[in-house]
Amino acid sequence: MKFLSIQERNYEIDDLLVSTDWLENNLNDENLIILDLDSSEEYLSSHIPGSYNVKDNYFKTSLEDRTHVQDINQITKTFSDLGISSDTTVVGYDRSACLYSFRLAWVLNYFGHSNVKVLDGGFPKWDFESRKKESGEIYPKKTGNFIPKEPLSEIFVSKDEILQILDKNEDIQIFDVRSDDERNGINLRGGKRGGYIPTSLHKEWVNFNTDGDIPVLKSSDEILEITRSLGLDSKKTTITYCQGGIRAAHVFWTLKLAGFKNVKNYDASWREWGQDESCPIIKMTK
Repeated sequence: MKFLSIQERNYEIDDLLVSTDWLENNLNDENLIILDLDSSEEYLSSHIPGSYNVKDNYFKTSLEDRTHVQDINQITKTFSDLGISSDTTVVGYDRSACLYSFRLAWVLNYFGHSNVKVLDGGFPKWDFESRKKESGEIYPKKTGNFIPKEPLSEIFVSKDEILQILDKNEDIQIFDVRSDDERNGINLRGGKRGGYIPTSLHKEWVNFNTDGDIPVLKSSDEILEITRSLGLDSKKTTITYCQGGIRAAHVFWTLKLAGFKNVKNYDASWREWGQDESCPIIKMTK
């Protein structure tokens, strides 16, 4: 199986994605925390040596109401319990085309911790290359001292901000990265309303990954070809949204890597917007 290297894909950010070679060479770095971001069952069965499992890979305020990202107090405990301090290098990997790893990277950056990396190809690529694995649970050796900074407003957008954008007809792009059935209202995902945010453009997040059993992010040129075909302008502010800000975080980084300058994630996404009947929607079904 042939993979383009990270360098060959010509991303604008050169320190976010790391290769399996890089991670294998750094497994014994005492300042490195590796997080497995999939289910506990998958983790217990097989994982990268030394990695810890994250119980909530959405990093939301509660498992019952996964609408908003954790607040400063919650996130301090979450990452400190994982052994992370403010000078720790964090690497995330998953089995879901980097979906949860990009969410981790967005959350850490939101709280001012930019020293986070995403394993290109995730666990499937690591496994395909027959690299060393282990099973069972590993717990952090010590509690970290994670000190978050004030949330980074430049990469976050709220419901009220989007309402203001729509009210003032601001020249800001809104990008829906949910599935077709979510956008057209066939799949409500447990919510009360189907449809989409007015003016939003649409492309499901999976289209930015390569096909096959080991998907990796497409090259910068391929990503820009897709966005141009949709009418997205890389120079304009772009807001990504999905159901709960997870797939939107994936596309947040996808766009940033391809050279979009100003990207924001609507963290609460359709889970909030669709439930609030004061928020305007476009309905595609009766």
